[in-house]
Amino acid sequence: MAADRTRTRVFARYRAVKRGMLALRRLAHRPIVRRFPVNTKWLVIVFLVIIPAFYVLSFLFERTHTTYYLFTGPQGGTNYILGPRLAGALNRPDRLEQFLHMNIVPDFVLRESCGSLDNIFYINQGVAQLGFAEDGLPLYFEQPPKCSLEFNQKELKGKSRGDGIRLRALMPLYKSPLHIIARKSLAISDIRDIQPHAKVYMGPEGGATSFIAELTLKHYDIAVDRQGRNLNFKQAIQEMIEGNIDVGFFLVGLNSVAMRTLSQHPEFKLLTVEHAAGLRFLYPYLEVITIPAATYKGTTRDVVTLGTKTLLVTSTDLSDHEVYEIASKLSHSIYDIIKDIPFTATKVTDSDPQKDLYYPLHEGAIRFYGHNPPFFLDPRTLAGIGTYLSVLFALYKVSSQFIRNYRVYRILQAIESAVLAFHVASDHPQTKRFEFYIRKLKFRALTLLRHQRITLDDFNRINEYIKGHAPTIWMP
Repeated sequence: MAADRTRTRVFARYRAVKRGMLALRRLAHRPIVRRFPVNTKWLVIVFLVIIPAFYVLSFLFERTHTTYYLFTGPQGGTNYILGPRLAGALNRPDRLEQFLHMNIVPDFVLRESCGSLDNIFYINQGVAQLGFAEDGLPLYFEQPPKCSLEFNQKELKGKSRGDGIRLRALMPLYKSPLHIIARKSLAISDIRDIQPHAKVYMGPEGGATSFIAELTLKHYDIAVDRQGRNLNFKQAIQEMIEGNIDVGFFLVGLNSVAMRTLSQHPEFKLLTVEHAAGLRFLYPYLEVITIPAATYKGTTRDVVTLGTKTLLVTSTDLSDHEVYEIASKLSHSIYDIIKDIPFTATKVTDSDPQKDLYYPLHEGAIRFYGHNPPFFLDPRTLAGIGTYLSVLFALYKVSSQFIRNYRVYRILQAIESAVLAFHVASDHPQTKRFEFYIRKLKFRALTLLRHQRITLDDFNRINEYIKGHAPTIWMP
């Protein structure tokens, strides 16, 4: 009885396998399936040609729909004027981009801001990719800058990606003197002479002007009545002309439009910072700058003041190749962009600006100044390609091992089914049929061996299994 039940189960299993194989053959011969040949060449084309090509097309599509932001500063400031010039130089396609009909570096969209601290914050948040900032200002904020200016511009498309120090220096541009403008009627000549509770404009919150002005006034312990927190430079100048502000602080480039405008009015004068060297000793990122006499109309003597070094800064989100391309583009026209700004600090020669900066240079900028162009694939892309190929190789080895073992298992199972089905014995009439069936299996195993679908060890294993079953004494 037990033997009958075993034979019944074997026959049922054999019929199920046979029906499955028949259904698979029918499916394989259908026209819609025969159009997709599943073989090694096809898999190589899929994983090494089609999938990488799809990735490249997706990358190009993403590049054409990527928005990069260039944060400038408030209206009336030097950076606000330089922004369109820089964007024009960066968005102008070079020869390679014209040949490829695509932008290697996406176009930059200008974005007005409150100033350097605002720009630093948005770059560290991963929203801005380029901006102007004064070297040495703090990079970390417990609270975001409270910019109170109203901007007539579209909302940002980028989303904040969390806190972190992403800011890197890209290129020094120029030195910005701190212009302290006061009414002549106040009869003062130095910042220390500013009277307590005077009406003082210190720039908008979030700007370098506000930061330096507060630092300087706090050093001299001068309490003032701050005016125009929500005014940009252009609006503040108009308020000073109308007599609503007594003293104004403007951290802008020398001979800027804003300062030339104020110099046309004889009721204003520049104040000095007599002990600027002492402040620089306390705050090393500050500069001691002397504004020569006659730089502005009505200025008859040299004016010693503080200043900063204005940089073009970028984000670590940009690759080395992108930053290198930005620096290369700007190097061809940077002197034309800032030609009307004295105290130029730009260096596009063999000198390394890193030793003169507090902010670290971006790796792409280091490669630019070192004349060491990056490989067209950045390290992250190379690592991704290596990982992809490693995963493909691992999947290939695992799947090929599994399929090879499965082939061997199917042949061994077929041999065992034949032994049980044909009741093999030395004098059994079905022994010849059994031997014929085994020869077919052996031929199939040799064919797989010839096509390297199984190994020689696998074939020897199959052969030994056949020898073990021929002849087999069937016990009813």
